[in-house]
Amino acid sequence: MLLYPVNLNITDMLCLVLGGGAVALRKTKSLLAGGARIRVISPEVHSELSVLAQNEEIEWFERRFVEGDLRGAFLVFAATNNHEVQALVAEEAAKYSVLMNSADDPRNSDFHVPAHFRRGRMLVTVSTGGSSPALATKIKQRLELELAPEYELVVELLSLIRDKIVGLGGDSVSNGQLFRRLLQQEIVELILKANWFDLQMMLLRELPESTDAVALMKDFLEKYDKPGS
Repeated sequence: MLLYPVNLNITDMLCLVLGGGAVALRKTKSLLAGGARIRVISPEVHSELSVLAQNEEIEWFERRFVEGDLRGAFLVFAATNNHEVQALVAEEAAKYSVLMNSADDPRNSDFHVPAHFRRGRMLVTVSTGGSSPALATKIKQRLELELAPEYELVVELLSLIRDKIVGLGGDSVSNGQLFRRLLQQEIVELILKANWFDLQMMLLRELPESTDAVALMKDFLEKYDKPGS
């Protein structure tokens, strides 16, 4: 199966999880990380889901799925152990144009959630199109070791620089050339090694004179270079 790669903005979008077991818990946690409004529908739920509901981090409808439950939802994870319910969810999803992922029928799902991990705002995903989740997980684990947690700092500083450069109103070609030069100057390695002096010197050389590289570094270090971070 060939899938189209896309990252969804689900902030404040209503997302449903049908079922209350370990799979439902995993899907719920993933949706929480994306900032969604989550509604779990199941007569019983995993103890962790119950705690999330008590803390008002999610909604829990303590009952079985019924027709009309998908009205107004953006996406749904069907993770029940009842094939009849799963089939009904598929019909309802088509009726209300809701994106559906079925735990027991990946080939007829509208979307898959790839093996993934985060480094701050950087999201790294691996997908085999549902062919081998075990292989996707193995590759993800290898990448997690290669892309250390400090890559969060890399993303944040590059984001700060990009905001400054784009704000100058230059053309995209020149901006692209600048960022390629920064990468060639090993900006990533300097950040990973916390070599702030050489990093600042490099930014003073490469960034436009109208960009205050010293102030930029000061803002970055005050926000992110904290003891224990």
